[in-house]
Amino acid sequence: MVLALGPATLTAQVTSGFGQITVVDNTFLSAPDNPALQHNIPRLSVTVGTETLTADFQDFYERTGGLQRWGFATSEVLIEESGTLTQYYQRGVVDFHRRPDLGDIYVLERRLTWDYFGGGAGGSPDLGVEPGTTNHNSGEQLGPWNHKVSNYSVGGRRTGFLDFFNAFGGVQAFGFPKTEARVDTNAPGTVHIAAATPGFVRQYFQAAVIEHHPLDPQDSVKLRLLGDDLRDQRYPGGDWRSFSAFNGATAVTAGQVFTPQIIDYTPPSPTPAATTPTASPTPTSSLGPLSATGELIVVGTTDGGVLLYDGTNWRQLDKDRSVLGTNQVQAVLVDTDGQIWAGTNAGLFRLDRNGQGVEFRMANTGNGIGSDNVRGLAGRHVSDGVWMAHPTQGASRFDGQTWDRFRSDNTQMPSSNVRQVRVVVGVEGGLSFATANGVALYDKVAGTWFFYNTSNSNIASNNVTAVEAGPGGALWFGTADSGVSRTLNPLAWDHFDTGEGLGSNNVRDILAASDGTVWVATGGGVSWLQNGVFSTANVVNEGLPSNSVRALAEDSQGRIWVATDGGVARFDGSTWTSFTSAQGLPASTASSITTGFVR
Repeated sequence: MVLALGPATLTAQVTSGFGQITVVDNTFLSAPDNPALQHNIPRLSVTVGTETLTADFQDFYERTGGLQRWGFATSEVLIEESGTLTQYYQRGVVDFHRRPDLGDIYVLERRLTWDYFGGGAGGSPDLGVEPGTTNHNSGEQLGPWNHKVSNYSVGGRRTGFLDFFNAFGGVQAFGFPKTEARVDTNAPGTVHIAAATPGFVRQYFQAAVIEHHPLDPQDSVKLRLLGDDLRDQRYPGGDWRSFSAFNGATAVTAGQVFTPQIIDYTPPSPTPAATTPTASPTPTSSLGPLSATGELIVVGTTDGGVLLYDGTNWRQLDKDRSVLGTNQVQAVLVDTDGQIWAGTNAGLFRLDRNGQGVEFRMANTGNGIGSDNVRGLAGRHVSDGVWMAHPTQGASRFDGQTWDRFRSDNTQMPSSNVRQVRVVVGVEGGLSFATANGVALYDKVAGTWFFYNTSNSNIASNNVTAVEAGPGGALWFGTADSGVSRTLNPLAWDHFDTGEGLGSNNVRDILAASDGTVWVATGGGVSWLQNGVFSTANVVNEGLPSNSVRALAEDSQGRIWVATDGGVARFDGSTWTSFTSAQGLPASTASSITTGFVR
């Protein structure tokens, strides 16, 4: 039994450990529209002492599944431990290194990437191997833990995992199974990765995590981007970007001397306590003084009403301390008059910073909101119209005096299940609606509609959950299970999912920030696209309160605010700060977030 753990913790002084290295052959891979994913996968002739060895990254990559198994290379061949050549890929890491347990020979093999998250390697917790779960379906029982690789899950669902496993390298590429294929619950005591969305059938291997995506019949078996996860863990805070080996390269040719970059990296010391999230000014739920003129962060929660934060103190406006008739707030908005609008499961509420205000409820006849269940809000000024999204009753609009209702039975709205509504900035009267049957664009001034769906466009799915207008006039559409689609015109589309680094294909919100960065709230953390590359922050690599991210906002200083199921996080351009119940946050399950100057 071979259990290769890969390089040990980075040494204090990294040297090459090799003599001359020469390119024998090479494959140069370049991802479309992503200059950071342009790297060589070479066959190298390597001098070690008096020996000349072959480090054939090219053959190993091609023989064990290539692009479908490993994804694109995310680095050149580099040295991060003396005497070891390493290359990072989106879905794994490969090392050419000495194996004392095999007679001190050099081998080229996959690193056991999963073990660095839940197998005890590199100081990670050892989550065990779930010995009590048995798969009674046919398959191959492999490894020291006697788990089975099968085309069926424990519950009998056909997954195709065994066919995928055998087609793309088997044990050599994936290692041995550490669990059966079963529905991931993320429950304590189970093998799981914190960044993964529960509810999927997954099987954990020493070097990979295989997932079943039944809603994608063309590519239902997928691999987590563990290579990216491990890179981000070893070089936190995006520090890997500072090394040329991780940036886009030019092609090397046979006969060329190859000089791998030596990375002698020491992770930064923990931030002094005064600036860590746990030492942020302790929030308070009292009606203490908030800044009278400063910008406030406004958070909607599922169990604690509305929270206000001025950078120092918190204030809680719940049903006992405000006009709110429920603590389940699903959407928040601050209009240009400085009024807070709170969409709840029991109507719409308008209130000020002291909790005083009015309630709007559905009317059976006559004038009134279309539904008491409000899960989305948009608008700038009440006279321009405040818009509400409803799960079964379409959308409502309130102009301060009268109500309009937009459903599939009285307008061209493609579905009455509206998930989100957004004002299209720069287009007078322009609205976009995310619905269960595609996207609807509405020009209120002209009274005309335009639609994007899978019948008339290349949008990834009709199950749309988020809409946003991004840099350069691009429209961004998030979906429930197919990632993000972007279009500049009906004939030009791009798609982003976990294969491009998105935290999860389950998208909840999209934010186009003032610096041109596009942020995506997902069920697997918060991702952002900058210079053509997606990065993701989650519980593991940045200490987010939860991987279940619900909503996004940007304040006037350009800081990004994130609402999660476990609290609130803030990104100031370099550092993440979390606010949870451990720091005194009055209510931790944040459903929505916005910013504004509240009167």
